[in-house]
Amino acid sequence: MFGSNARGVSAASGGGTLRSDMKNIVIVAASVCLMASISAPAIAQSTSASATPTAAPAAAPAPEASAPAKIYTVTTGLDFASAYLFRGILQESGGAIGQPYADIAFAMKHGITADFGTWNSIHSTANVGNWYESDYFASVTFTTGKLKPGLLYTSYTSPADRFATVQELAGTLVVDDSKSAFPLSPKVVLAFELGDGEADGGQNKGTYLELGIKPAVKLAPKATLYIPVKTGLSVNHYYEGPTGDNTFGYFDLGGQLSVPLVAGKGGALEAHGGLDLMWLGDNMKALNNGDTLKPVFLIGMTFTY
Repeated sequence: MFGSNARGVSAASGGGTLRSDMKNIVIVAASVCLMASISAPAIAQSTSASATPTAAPAAAPAPEASAPAKIYTVTTGLDFASAYLFRGILQESGGAIGQPYADIAFAMKHGITADFGTWNSIHSTANVGNWYESDYFASVTFTTGKLKPGLLYTSYTSPADRFATVQELAGTLVVDDSKSAFPLSPKVVLAFELGDGEADGGQNKGTYLELGIKPAVKLAPKATLYIPVKTGLSVNHYYEGPTGDNTFGYFDLGGQLSVPLVAGKGGALEAHGGLDLMWLGDNMKALNNGDTLKPVFLIGMTFTY
């Protein structure tokens, strides 16, 4: 997650950069708010009821018991990407980049969900060791109406010793508007670095803020287009670099097509592919060989049981 190219950068501040970053934040925030304002009202779900006989027999058969609710969901998948950028911080570009993942979520009482899993990144062109990153995470999410606040702990590690382990605790908030005619799925992440490792390879523990939406457009009964839009900001020392502590890290506009392949009692298999265009801040631009715009192609499959 945190390549050696992100280490040993200067922390000198720059007033002009900060004013430019704040202008970028205003533009990005206005864009997100504008997209959120066009959300259509929720559609009422239709329900069906069995017809009631006018005269029931003396000994009517007992109704069939409903199946118990499933208390766990297992998700596994594998993506292939043209480049790996963690929150705008370039880790690897070129070669084959495979990113397998797996997690299990438990549905508990009172709208609480507990989730445990791992995410990995394996690079064919790595100079030292191909298993670049292995992350372990645990989260708990609470559901209250459309709001889903939660806590997420992540340990970012490198089996190839390409970066120091980073410990992070994040607060998350998701708005579930899936029943809307045009769902946006707004999401906010506020993350705090806890240990000695830092994502930017800087000298200070950072605090990260992410704002995003993920509109979904149904193209066909078996095809959905997602349009993720998000921005990553430094609340404090998260994007340190040659131009100081940048507030603006990146802005990401993407498009991803999802097509279900198999669905049944044995699980569901889905294929997806898409493109993300990442507009990088000054320090992230320096890590990307001076290029402000970074396209990232991705294709993969997800199995859910």
